[in-house]
Amino acid sequence: MRVRWWRAVVVCACALVLRSDALPPAALGDVVANAATSLNSMKVTGAWRRLSSTVSESVGLKHALRRLQAVPARAARLVHALVDRMRVGGGPVVPTKLGSLRGRRLLTRTTAQTPYYSFKGIRYAQSPRGPLRFRPPAPLEPWSGIRDALEEGAVCPHRFMLFDTYKGDEDCLFLNVYTPALPDKVSGYNPKLAVMVWIHGGAFSVGSGNAFLYGPDHLVSAGVVLVTLNYRLGALGFLSLDNEEVSGNMGLKDQVMALKWVRDNIEYFGGDPTRVTIFGESAGAASVHLHMLSSASQGLFHGAIAQSGLALSPWAIGKEPLARAFELGRELGIDTNNTAELLGYLRATPSELLVKAGARIAGAPGKTADLQSTVALPFLPVLEPDVPDAFLTSTPKELLPGVDVPLLTGYNAQEGIILFRRLQRYPKLLNELELEFRRVVPPELQSADEERTRKVAEHIRAFYFQQRPIDIRNVDSLIDLFTDVMFLRPILDTLRLQANANRTSPTYLYRFAFDGALGLFKRMLGITHHGACHGDEMGYLFYFSRLNYRLDDESPELAVSKKMIQMWTNFAKTGNPTPPVDYESVVDFTWQPVNETSPITYLDINSNFTLQTNPEEKRVRFWDWLYENYAKTP
Repeated sequence: MRVRWWRAVVVCACALVLRSDALPPAALGDVVANAATSLNSMKVTGAWRRLSSTVSESVGLKHALRRLQAVPARAARLVHALVDRMRVGGGPVVPTKLGSLRGRRLLTRTTAQTPYYSFKGIRYAQSPRGPLRFRPPAPLEPWSGIRDALEEGAVCPHRFMLFDTYKGDEDCLFLNVYTPALPDKVSGYNPKLAVMVWIHGGAFSVGSGNAFLYGPDHLVSAGVVLVTLNYRLGALGFLSLDNEEVSGNMGLKDQVMALKWVRDNIEYFGGDPTRVTIFGESAGAASVHLHMLSSASQGLFHGAIAQSGLALSPWAIGKEPLARAFELGRELGIDTNNTAELLGYLRATPSELLVKAGARIAGAPGKTADLQSTVALPFLPVLEPDVPDAFLTSTPKELLPGVDVPLLTGYNAQEGIILFRRLQRYPKLLNELELEFRRVVPPELQSADEERTRKVAEHIRAFYFQQRPIDIRNVDSLIDLFTDVMFLRPILDTLRLQANANRTSPTYLYRFAFDGALGLFKRMLGITHHGACHGDEMGYLFYFSRLNYRLDDESPELAVSKKMIQMWTNFAKTGNPTPPVDYESVVDFTWQPVNETSPITYLDINSNFTLQTNPEEKRVRFWDWLYENYAKTP
């Protein structure tokens, strides 16, 4: 009986499809094939249950529903796939240099419900599996016919932050394109819109470019083409054996490959390949800045936005990568001192085991503990040997100022609240810092002279904590300390080094201090501590459905969001966040660039947007004094 029901459902579904104007009968085989490939990954929605709870009390209808619920889940999933394909079967088809892609026409989830086009799960490189593991991304081969770009591709292997579980697949080098308008061959219309390419953060070890966190709704409504992308993470993306075979920075090379795809194809989606702005947050921001410094990325973008991170951040560049690679091997039970043997084992190890082993070695306490381990960053960008496809062979400080393009950068007022996440996982952290405070001393202030380093640590402790212990009661002082060391000081160092160069492009600095309902990171993790945490500003730029509060149109959150979106997209369009001519502006001020380093001009983003000078002035003066007296001489 179950078989007959299964057949009946499929026949009915096929009949519906054949009768639909949205899907030609000739495409039926393609529909069924695509639906079949989705069976193992799709889940039945709650539609049956909702229907059961709302229908009339008719006995006959209840009986019919019970019979429908007896349909095998496999058949129900097939119907779901067929109906979905029927709904989008007439979606837009866009040619690219490698082949054609079919997308969707959608409406934004904002009040305006602006129409836009979505192309998800676009492969930009070959799957980095097997012999391609730990190698630079390999280019794609062209294809014939039309490929669907309807669903997001697999994310790269990582431990999912919310549930601390393994997630992803190595076949993950996909990007997504969202555009307000497409070219029209018949009329010759070509919108040539500014392009924004988002590089996600996540400590180089977690995350993806998918719409779960980075919904495109706000940005496409502002008239730009948005591209989001995945890149390899953790050991799979940043392992280095310090040789030509595995030189490291595979994740950054993935980003370069994606930018080349944008250069070659974005015009087909209504974008202007000569107006590409790369932007990112945290590890994504450090990636953005590294692209400014790397010759491998030159010519692929024309503006940069780095939110809460730069290449000079003490967590941005890894140290002793070969030692970390062998540490990973030992964690996996690989007992060898031979690099080639280690690589053979690591290439044969399932990705899930690599991810879990990397998580175990993160933040190991002891004599090797430092700033990076305090925030648990095990695999990072590294300096590579001088090999043909190297991304980074010199230190960021040696490469500054980098490419001369407009730069918008800044930090959040209480970035250090991110430590609460680390404290949730590792409650002993505060006690470790109490006993081993020298861990917070930046590398430039450390010395082979133990007494000198001890004095630096004492000065830092006295300034932030006076005579108070490092515990939860004084966590605000620790938040300020980590905000300064990890984010603010590297930004100011970068600005000062840029000031000594011949840059002609402007640099804009902001301080995000608004603590509202759309603060992304705190709301995701349930942190209630006051202040603008690391990552909170993203909730004002992207649509995150889990924070889809029904805010009043006059709410301060929406006012802040509208202004930030307009300034960020203005920057992408013109290189200036507040251009002189903007007839639809919700911004009533001019954001002045940093013209000199004394004073330093910045925009304070709060419920009121105000131009200020010299952020966290007292704390910055302390660090200036410390560096003048204790920093290593070059």
